[in-house]
Amino acid sequence: MNSFCPHCETTRPATVIEADIPHTIKGVEVAVHARLVKCGTCGAEFNSPELDQDIAALALAAYRAKVGLLAPEAIKAFRAAFDLTQQDLARLLGWGITTLSRYENGAIQDEAHDRALRMMMRPATLLAELKQRPEVLAPERRERVLALLRSRPYESSAYSSFISDYIADYEPDIRSGYRALDTERLAAMVLHFCKAPGVSRTTLNKLLWYADFEGFRRNTVSLSGARYAHLPFGPAPDRYDALLAHLTSVRRVLDVDEGSAGPHTWELLVANEAPDYALFSNRELNILTGVAERFAGMKARDISEASHNEAAYRETKRGEIISYAFAERMSGG
Repeated sequence: MNSFCPHCETTRPATVIEADIPHTIKGVEVAVHARLVKCGTCGAEFNSPELDQDIAALALAAYRAKVGLLAPEAIKAFRAAFDLTQQDLARLLGWGITTLSRYENGAIQDEAHDRALRMMMRPATLLAELKQRPEVLAPERRERVLALLRSRPYESSAYSSFISDYIADYEPDIRSGYRALDTERLAAMVLHFCKAPGVSRTTLNKLLWYADFEGFRRNTVSLSGARYAHLPFGPAPDRYDALLAHLTSVRRVLDVDEGSAGPHTWELLVANEAPDYALFSNRELNILTGVAERFAGMKARDISEASHNEAAYRETKRGEIISYAFAERMSGG
């Protein structure tokens, strides 16, 4: 066969070969088995329109499979099964239709959005949502979805079981700051730090971490009982994606907006409800205020860098739960 070689910049004799093509997506290495054209003159191997394959899309599919994210086909299949339009599902999730459209067209969703999608795809969640918010769908479509749900087995309520299903209970110890996980306190902390104009996910994770560890340093008990894991962009609450999905897609007290600076965009978390400050003592409220003031105006990158310089991060490994014993060595305000 003859094919245009981009290296020779002319049509050359060529052969089709098979190869495993490595890709690194969000720090994860995947390999795509695909066909390539090999130039008979210079030996270069390249993709060609003649092969009718999208290697980038194949790499994204391999990434989703490796990290366990829903494929676009699965989202579309769910909508088709319940006769939901993109607008219907976006309204159920509390998202803009553009966000859902991007995911269905191949964009990689983050863990929080993936968790929210998986929850909504559970019949129990969909049923509870339609009962609690009947206005979310047009009456005729709502009744059609309810009829489909009645014909399928489902659990009692995804809402009541969310915490036990997705946020594991554990005994209070040094890894939780000697407090049992208190999701109401943790949610209130999230809402406190996400007051308008909001913060990025990376920033929120660090603010929560500093607040909980400062609470432990001063009071020998953490504010929320959350465990924090050593992750690539710094410490973050363990299974944070489940909490965020709960607050954005179930309780709906947190909105996901878009921040931008020049050509760069990112997700911005904005509280749409006031936190329950009655959950905290005055001493604890001072800690929350102090942490917010300490990092006010700092970019997510700078806050992440500050957390990387802490002994608690430097002396732990990726994925490891960070002991509150490091609190005494944390930098102060």
